[in-house]
Amino acid sequence: MEPRCATGDDVVRTVLKEERDYYDENFDQLRRRYPDQHLVIRGQRVVGAYPSCDEAIRAVYAKGIKGGALVRKSGTREDTLVAPVLVRG
Repeated sequence: MEPRCATGDDVVRTVLKEERDYYDENFDQLRRRYPDQHLVIRGQRVVGAYPSCDEAIRAVYAKGIKGGALVRKSGTREDTLVAPVLVRG
């Protein structure tokens, strides 16, 4: 099998895999606990829940989360933010 370059879809599937897996595995619980909230997930925990995506992204910067965080609206299966939020530091 020949090596191939990663496509955009490959990158999207692998970026923040731990966070995506955590969200998927806890989907129902997170949906009930944080209805209509935009969640900031780092590793295997919710580090914040906010009423808007903008507030969630600002919180990532304010908290100094390095290496990215998954931002996703609870109860949805699609990312609000596909790429990690990168913080200078």
